[in-house]
Amino acid sequence: MTAEAPLSYAQQLLAAFAVHDGGSVFGGGFVNWCAHELTGPVEPELLQEALDELVVRHGGLRTVVVRDEGFPFQRVVAPAPVPLRVHDAAVSIPDERVRATARITAEALARPLPPGQVPLIAADLVRFGPDESALILLIHRTVADGWTMQVAIRDVVTAYERRRRGSADAVEPPPQYADHALTESSPEREKRIQEALPYWREQLSGVRRVGIPADRPRPDAAADTGREKALHTFELPDAVVAGLRARARTLRTTEFTLLLTAYAVALAGHAGQPRIALPVLSAGRGAGDWDGIGFYLNGHVLRLTLSGAMTAAEAAAHVHQVNAEALQHDVPLIRVLEELPELAEAAFDARDIVPAPMQLCRPIPRADDPGAAVHYRRLTLPPDVVRETPVMPVDFLWVMEPYDSFVVRVTYDPAMFEAASVDRIARRFRATADRLVTSPNTPLASLLAATPEEVGG
Repeated sequence: MTAEAPLSYAQQLLAAFAVHDGGSVFGGGFVNWCAHELTGPVEPELLQEALDELVVRHGGLRTVVVRDEGFPFQRVVAPAPVPLRVHDAAVSIPDERVRATARITAEALARPLPPGQVPLIAADLVRFGPDESALILLIHRTVADGWTMQVAIRDVVTAYERRRRGSADAVEPPPQYADHALTESSPEREKRIQEALPYWREQLSGVRRVGIPADRPRPDAAADTGREKALHTFELPDAVVAGLRARARTLRTTEFTLLLTAYAVALAGHAGQPRIALPVLSAGRGAGDWDGIGFYLNGHVLRLTLSGAMTAAEAAAHVHQVNAEALQHDVPLIRVLEELPELAEAAFDARDIVPAPMQLCRPIPRADDPGAAVHYRRLTLPPDVVRETPVMPVDFLWVMEPYDSFVVRVTYDPAMFEAASVDRIARRFRATADRLVTSPNTPLASLLAATPEEVGG
């Protein structure tokens, strides 16, 4: 296993954010977390062993970012036991169990998880009864994206099952994050990047604003420390989701393209202008990385022109073309920002224009194990109890999670955005998504200019 490696491109992007946000990226509070309901008997001793195995197998969980020895790099160190706290809660009503889990999650998030201290994971087990419990996992974001959390819970439950059965079967080693970073810095990868960068220079040269106007300017850095994000959530109805999938086939595009179109229209309507530079986050994982734990996230900036003369379907065709070209010229976002300093300045330094990245998080495939004693289900915790930490330290982030239902989670800085503004963007998104399903020939002008109430939002 690789002992040292350069920072991945995703980690370099985090480091760039650290320059502009006072270094919170490398603080003990910048963590990713998940909570899952466990059904079946859970023995804390076996769970501890399963968690410790996760750290041994996944080098990312024992990878520290070294920043005080010249050029930053990552170092994989020896494993250490995972801190596991066990809580007993005499709660029988399901909703009360969720709130109890949320309170314990909030307590766990209040404890620092320093990125220089291994392991970069902590866990809390909440026991409600012999066969009912909840497992909370926290992983520092320098080595964890959204997909990582799904890999982590799957691998912990799988390792627990093996121990429960007394199995000694060999387990295939997972992809290692340090190896991913080394592959990124290979001459072959650099050659592909150099071939693709001219496309991005042409597409994004001259961009002076990335995202949407805020209701209020970003507060001074001195007032920025420790400010929590607010959360706005809603569900996209099953009928609309099914309709988008069917419409995507008709339009020879993808469900994601139509969701992206609806979001772009919502942002353009909020900004009051047809041209918008929209960041789109992607998993950033190659074919061999999907079972790995690490921060792989990548993104690209789409420069879209949503003319009012277009129909909704024509807008989707435009978004499809621009996004397809971006994927054909896939380049780490940090390299594009280095190539175009004015783009980086627009993204990082503007106080009143806020990048508003969009991300679609697909659920991880699960292995079917009908003989498993423990089954897990992701919990959605009440936002009034658990604070939100976006996957990137940004002031507005739109994440779509099509798990048990299609949930949209918008995290935003309440010092910069009114809740009513976020709600209007969400309603315009829903209205546009509905028009793409029911009447794709709707003129885009009516969606861009009208209020969400006027378009039926």
